[in-house]
Amino acid sequence: MVNVTIDRSGDDPAVAMVMLQAPSWVFHFEAHLGDLARLRSIREADWSARRALRIGDAAGIPVHWAINEDTVTALVGHDDETWHIAFLMPVDTIDRLAAEVVDLLPEPDPPTPYPGQLEIF
Repeated sequence: MVNVTIDRSGDDPAVAMVMLQAPSWVFHFEAHLGDLARLRSIREADWSARRALRIGDAAGIPVHWAINEDTVTALVGHDDETWHIAFLMPVDTIDRLAAEVVDLLPEPDPPTPYPGQLEIF
């Protein structure tokens, strides 16, 4: 089991610090909430097809996300081929993270009518 913690207490409310914690490791990274929401498509980031998602930074180093069967790997490095450290976790961890992030996203602004456009009520 991997615990998921999201902290939005920084200067920018659109950026979150995320902590993923397993019994033998802890991984901290930060990312824009909109980027984190892209983790909902983790099942499309097939490692064997080299379709990693570039989401977040850990200590200023990019984080790349990929899936192989039911295991997600967070690769910390300048690209998904020459990474420095990797964290493996079950896909349900990323599903939980993505679900929590979607709940934190601000509601979109209502569409603004064009000048002179009639509004229908």
